[in-house]
Amino acid sequence: PKTSILTPALIVLTAFFTLLGLSNAGIASFGVVALMSGYGTSFSSANLALTFFLGASAAGVLAGGFLADRTERHGQVAAICFAINTVIVLVIAFVTLPAIPLTAAMTMAGFLGGVIAPSRDMLVRNAAPAGAAGRAFAIVSTGFNFSGIVSPLLFGWIMDQNMPHAVFIVSAVFMASTVVLTFFTE
Repeated sequence: PKTSILTPALIVLTAFFTLLGLSNAGIASFGVVALMSGYGTSFSSANLALTFFLGASAAGVLAGGFLADRTERHGQVAAICFAINTVIVLVIAFVTLPAIPLTAAMTMAGFLGGVIAPSRDMLVRNAAPAGAAGRAFAIVSTGFNFSGIVSPLLFGWIMDQNMPHAVFIVSAVFMASTVVLTFFTE
């Protein structure tokens, strides 16, 4: 008999992917406007910080690949990286940082966000039923699709309410929720 692909582990991982997408989308899509309107950051400084965030994320994925090859504790890697990320993003939310410390904080946040990507994928591979890795990735990746639908509405509404600090606070809440969910992913 064919086993069901919708296992509890893959359902949790779909929620995990959704939270990951939501936590990153707020910063990537609304970080510049939030920094400019809520913190008085110049357009060029805010864009530079976002550029470093995104570039460091790519570098983090590469580093995370090496880390994922050296550990079996992929959930713990994700939890530690996102716990640190939560703190960094909360500092950005509550402290008006000058351009260089802001860029450094955004760079570290991007890097740590990237580091978890290979471990996240290993969690899916490990949770996939035998011979169903492709379908498992298809299911959990819908979490990114869902976050892609919800995040512009949510973070756009936050900016419409003139609450730019909340862009980072809500992103940090999604990160903290991701940390909690990692305890249920393995």
